[in-house]
Amino acid sequence: MLGKEYTFQQKIDELKEREKELKSLYKVEEAINQNLPLDEFFMQIVKRLSSGWQYPEICRIKITFEDKEYKEKYWDETEWFQQAEIVVDDNVLGKIEVFYTAFRKMVVDSQFLPEEQKLLNAIAARIGTYIFNKRLEKSIEILQNEKDKPMADVPHVLIGQPDNHWIWRKNMAEIIANKLDLDRFDVKGIYLIGSTKNANAGPASDIDLLVHVGDDAEKLMEFKAWMEGWSLCLSEMNYLKTGYKTKGLIDLHIVTDEDIRHKTSFGVMIGNHTDGAKPIKVINR
Repeated sequence: MLGKEYTFQQKIDELKEREKELKSLYKVEEAINQNLPLDEFFMQIVKRLSSGWQYPEICRIKITFEDKEYKEKYWDETEWFQQAEIVVDDNVLGKIEVFYTAFRKMVVDSQFLPEEQKLLNAIAARIGTYIFNKRLEKSIEILQNEKDKPMADVPHVLIGQPDNHWIWRKNMAEIIANKLDLDRFDVKGIYLIGSTKNANAGPASDIDLLVHVGDDAEKLMEFKAWMEGWSLCLSEMNYLKTGYKTKGLIDLHIVTDEDIRHKTSFGVMIGNHTDGAKPIKVINR
């Protein structure tokens, strides 16, 4: 009987959390409907959003948009945070971050509920759509009223190349590096090269990784198999995101001490100051 009561109470608590999240979405819509200038709009979001999280009393919001920050005063950022990118017309122009300023309870490896990340993603997407629509209206107004207006005066988000592809690939490369056990696979360093490093990757681009390995051939085989799993998984994720099919998304380039010493193969890119490889994780020995 106690077990049933506990399960019932859990359901009630979960429904209360979902109610709070739904109210947060309503608050975002209310701010959008006020048609405020962006600075005021972002501060409205900053002040209204924390009530939707599990621990609103220690929850703080920070928005970064086009190099400007929006947050309330008198609180410090902590290691307990989650974030979502603000994407406008396929360009990542900012992010919204939710912080807990104190410790309450871990849920697996985070203080945040999985549903709260979904909520944050939905809010960031709604904000991105709102900003795009406002800038589109402004662009149309400029084009209609001032036909000779220089294109430089048209909001840049409507004329640039999409950049969410390379940012997603960069983030995935950093996650892989973070998960990589360097000692286990006898890896001395992992670096980013190619279009992802150069910030011009498209929807069908590979993630070019340059990996400095040791002399253990057996560990190298294991490492390649480990990376193949990542490559296939990321390829499937990219297909779901973009519709582009690939046999794998990671293009792996292996270099040894000998390659680096004699600057052969891709070894020349490590330490190169002109078009060098960007280190993601390098072992300290």
